[in-house]
Amino acid sequence: MPVDRPTFSESWFRVTNLCPQLRPSVQVFRQQYRGRMWHVVQDPSSNQFFRLNDSAYKFIALLDSKRTVSEAWDICNDQMGDDAPTQGEVIQLLGQLYTSNLIRADLPPDTEGMFRRYRKRTGREVRGYLMSLLFIRIPLFDPDSFLNRWVKLFGAVFTKPALLFWLILVSFGLYSILGRFDELFSGGSRVLDPSNLPFLYLSFAGIKLFHEFGHAFACKKFGLAGGTGGEVHTMGIMFLVFMPLPYVDASSAWAFRSKWHRVIVGLAGMWTEIAVAAVAAIVWANTGDGHPVHTIAYNVMFIASVSTLLFNGNPLLRYDAYYILSDLLETPNLAQRSKQYIYYVIRKFIYGVRRPQCPAHSPGEKVWFFFYGLASTVFRVFISVRILMFVSQKMFFIGAILAIMAAVTWLMVPLGKFLHYLVTNGELARTRTRACLATLLFVVLVLSGIGLIDRPDHLTASGGVWFEPDAIIKIHSAGAGEIVSVLPCDGLIIQAGSDGKAGPALLKMISHRLLREREMLQLDLEILDQKRKLALSTKDQQALVEAIDLQIVAARSDLEKAEKEIAALAVKATMTGQWVHSLDNSIGTYVSEGQEAGIFVDMSRPVILTVAGPDIAPLLIEEIYEKGNEGARKVELRVNGRSDETFTGRILSIESEGKSELPFRSLGYALGGSVATSQDDNTGRKAAERFYEVLIIPDCESSVRLLAGQRVSVRFVLPDKPLARQWWRSIRQLVARKFRI
Repeated sequence: MPVDRPTFSESWFRVTNLCPQLRPSVQVFRQQYRGRMWHVVQDPSSNQFFRLNDSAYKFIALLDSKRTVSEAWDICNDQMGDDAPTQGEVIQLLGQLYTSNLIRADLPPDTEGMFRRYRKRTGREVRGYLMSLLFIRIPLFDPDSFLNRWVKLFGAVFTKPALLFWLILVSFGLYSILGRFDELFSGGSRVLDPSNLPFLYLSFAGIKLFHEFGHAFACKKFGLAGGTGGEVHTMGIMFLVFMPLPYVDASSAWAFRSKWHRVIVGLAGMWTEIAVAAVAAIVWANTGDGHPVHTIAYNVMFIASVSTLLFNGNPLLRYDAYYILSDLLETPNLAQRSKQYIYYVIRKFIYGVRRPQCPAHSPGEKVWFFFYGLASTVFRVFISVRILMFVSQKMFFIGAILAIMAAVTWLMVPLGKFLHYLVTNGELARTRTRACLATLLFVVLVLSGIGLIDRPDHLTASGGVWFEPDAIIKIHSAGAGEIVSVLPCDGLIIQAGSDGKAGPALLKMISHRLLREREMLQLDLEILDQKRKLALSTKDQQALVEAIDLQIVAARSDLEKAEKEIAALAVKATMTGQWVHSLDNSIGTYVSEGQEAGIFVDMSRPVILTVAGPDIAPLLIEEIYEKGNEGARKVELRVNGRSDETFTGRILSIESEGKSELPFRSLGYALGGSVATSQDDNTGRKAAERFYEVLIIPDCESSVRLLAGQRVSVRFVLPDKPLARQWWRSIRQLVARKFRI
């Protein structure tokens, strides 16, 4: 694609007579990217790196402190023709190398002033880095000598035999948790318990220490093997959202000639982390619940999985996976060039700039740059906003300061630069009107979408299935006997028999007295039957036959009564519902007549008891009772763990007074619920902040079967509002919650 590269520059006279050269300490390494030769320039004293294409490096190589910039540029034009760098590119290259302290030259005052803008830009980057209170790094010591001493031992971790051992170890770790996934996932609900936080932090810091040393030893091993040294001179503490964690600077891996060595250095942290997690899985599976070792092992598994998925293993953030992806694609500076490509697309196709410089060198790179640029920008904004919200909830004033700084850094400053570009930049001289109109149209569309167009407004809360007292029927035994079988109360719905008949037996008992009585009655009937036959065979015994018949009738009546009493010992379901037997009713237990055998819940009359926070209940009260909006009574419901089954319901009532005692322990953090509980409460039922109970009646036509005590996610449907109003409401609620207003 033709690119507009002006050959000459009006500032050329300022550098034409300079005689710079690369500093003697600078090292140069050649690398291949997508078949093109690149040169990585490194300053070992500061560990600064700079990447040059082949034409730029040939120009820099001609500078030997005797040859002037003009002479070197003339030679490049003679040798490379159109591939030679332009005067503007030469000035930019010299300024960047001078700022990075990679060249030395005696600069006249006017040239020093021209290069000052690069220093200012670097100063702004440094100040912005220091102002980022979420990710401050404090270097503590130089670990290079320590790494040199132990690299032969720990560097063996990154060999083929070690890879085989790693696979076996991870396989054992996975095998140890097979069949225990329910226990594994249920433990995640207790990870953020206050009592577990010290163990969680120790586990986090420990596994990150292994992670960083993995990078360091891999960098040292392959640096020595490749002849680049792999020097690691900085190790310290990084405050990740105010939490101190170890970090190491392994940026010397950028000079490795082999991309696979660079990939292994990027993988080394996660490689080490997963190995530690596998050991933790084996320890967790073989220790008892409640033991500190068991708790720490679970925390290590949890951290390794969460941090790998969300951060180190996510290429959309500039952590390990990002650099691995860049090396595998042979596309250095993937994030920066993706952003530049998005700008290129806007300038070319929207603003109509003629022949803007495209940062992509092939059609494949264009696809990667476009989709990666969009995805990474959206995800970084999302994760940054979530972190700011988290900090604001825990430390409101610091969160507010960070939010203001973020608004200035991420919104106001870029907006000011963009307006300056839109009004003054020379490349828009012919298309400035088009660019301004396109920008204005975009702003109008965004503001309309946020501030004018109504969007669905939903609020979510947690609740539990509850049944009215008259829907719970106590089951009593009709006789005395010994339990021989009990229907387990595993949450299944017991169906009553058809045509009004009883359903399956909930509990079966046996009475040895009744069995003996039935046997005696059956024997008496057989004897009476034989007597009757004998009397009928004898003449003139009609009176005796009639007497025996009366005895047979009486005996059969007694036998029927005994049979009924024996049948009554089997307690059966008379309606459809959920059966819960008493805990002390086990096989072999003797039950006296009239003793409670369990309870049976009429499943046709469930109620959803919902816990609504102070940011939800007032809105519902306003919509339903003050504005008379009956449509706000409609809610959408989903049983936790069954995301594919949703149903609807209606709000029956809203408590006007706040409560602090949860109706179900399962709604609190301790048992995996979403309601924060008080740290000084051992019962798990005291909420951290007051709430309001909302009673919801599920719709009758719902086919979802509800069981007593199930957790239910409730979504309240409010009238549609623009996103701006919804966001402003959330901000006001956050401030009101913190200041109790």
